[in-house]
Amino acid sequence: MAKKRPIKVAVIGLGRSGYSIHVARLRNDERFAITAVTDWIPERRDEVAAELGCVAYPDHEALLKAADAEVCVVATYSDTHAPVSKDVLRSGRHAVCEKPIADSVPAARSMLATAEKTGQKLLVHHNCRFRPDTLHILDVIKKKRIGEVFEIRMRALGFSRRNDWQTLQKHDGGVFNNTCSHFIDAGLQFLGSPVTDIFCDLKLIAAAGDAEDHVKVLLKSENGRVYDMEVSSACKVSEPKWTVLGSRGTLVSDGTTSKIEWFDRKAVKKLKVVETPPPGRSYGNDDVLPWQSEEVPSVGPSIGDFYDNVAGVLRGKAKLIVSPEEALEVVRVTQAAKRKSGFYG
Repeated sequence: MAKKRPIKVAVIGLGRSGYSIHVARLRNDERFAITAVTDWIPERRDEVAAELGCVAYPDHEALLKAADAEVCVVATYSDTHAPVSKDVLRSGRHAVCEKPIADSVPAARSMLATAEKTGQKLLVHHNCRFRPDTLHILDVIKKKRIGEVFEIRMRALGFSRRNDWQTLQKHDGGVFNNTCSHFIDAGLQFLGSPVTDIFCDLKLIAAAGDAEDHVKVLLKSENGRVYDMEVSSACKVSEPKWTVLGSRGTLVSDGTTSKIEWFDRKAVKKLKVVETPPPGRSYGNDDVLPWQSEEVPSVGPSIGDFYDNVAGVLRGKAKLIVSPEEALEVVRVTQAAKRKSGFYG
């Protein structure tokens, strides 16, 4: 069987995401070959070009005119994701776009329209979708391991005074656009039906810029399920990353290990209402639930990672695990939540 030709990749932006995530993931994968890079800092692009033996370009326009690549990773400042990705698509190449894909619904829709018009693929790097703990929570929900799940809580808490570009509104910064994009995407999978109600509180507490560093969001979906997400750079006390409430039990996870407590509904009798006054004015009753408990790794069914899916889509018959339409829904929910918060006016 003939070996499939490697997917030639250009990387636009060589910062924390472009270099430490995308280049790091691709450099030793024989299914891919990084052929071109660019960054607005000359030292970065020269360093990576020398390391990988690829061609460095002064900007993305020059790269798109000459690079030998079929896919371009867009890992630039967040406010440039939409226009640069559309440039990539119009150049006849597929675009791997970092999150957030855009800071407005119209901008996100224009990206999907450009992909459809050009026939190129918009591949959105919502890589949290592939994490073992995300897949674990989704598996627990689908299998009704703790009964019918009615609420999922997510926490990522710490206290730090950030002062980089992601603290600035002009670059579409803030915790909500950046860190929370991953967890909104996961939350929409957990909810399992369209979002109908939103509560959102955004605050700037400790960061140096003008974008929020504390996010509290509640999403309620058509099926009645609630997603309670708090991501804060202004909370010193930690909480479990995941808490999942079901009709027959509860799951708590730090992202690595899950403790699950549940009972078998077949082992309990139906509880009847007693309207007469309780003996001795007591509280409670004699109902005893047969609780069971176990600790398991927070690891769901393996589906590979983001770039496994990219390879499968571009060189095989795999379907996109993260569709552009799902990425658009993340933007829609994020923007609706921002409006609810009042932080951005």
